[in-house]
Amino acid sequence: GLYRSTDAGTTWQHIGLEQSAYISRIVVDYSNPQRIFVAANGNLFTTGTHRGVYRTSDGGASWEKVLFVNDSTAAIDLVQDPVNPQIIYAAMWERVRGLTWRQSFGDGSGIWKSNDHGNTWTELTNGLPTGNNVGRIGITIAKSNPEVLYAFYDFPDYEVGVYKTTNGGQSWSRTQDGALTGMNSNFGWYFGQIRVDPAN
Repeated sequence: GLYRSTDAGTTWQHIGLEQSAYISRIVVDYSNPQRIFVAANGNLFTTGTHRGVYRTSDGGASWEKVLFVNDSTAAIDLVQDPVNPQIIYAAMWERVRGLTWRQSFGDGSGIWKSNDHGNTWTELTNGLPTGNNVGRIGITIAKSNPEVLYAFYDFPDYEVGVYKTTNGGQSWSRTQDGALTGMNSNFGWYFGQIRVDPAN
């Protein structure tokens, strides 16, 4: 679950989400430190309803699930618009694992956007991959121009794609002609993150 410190890490208090199992990203709203968004993976080896994006508006005293795709899809990454705090982007990743098998791609994988602090969400699809071959997605937003975002997509056969939007997610284009191979030590589902220079 999630823990909070109010004394710079000297002491910590448990504030819930213990059934989320794995937490991949925490975003503290810069306009309101009591509002927190959490990307929850759920249990790795079972499906379940504890996956998705959670939000608290009271510093963790209570939580609500604001984005849920299906019982096999985790929330894997989150970014907040550095100019307009109401805008949140969430990367979702369909994955379940067994002792001898792994499902790390699926229709549930995709990028979602909220314009109202997470109350409602819209999936972004214009120019982005969809379908059973979409794996883990990493997302980043440019602090120097929040209309620009980049997304890292993991595909089967160790292929990687990077996509860019210059209009806040309305449309996307792939940034390279061919596949980016030889990255992530062939473990895109672990290392699928991306960052953009805050000044450029």
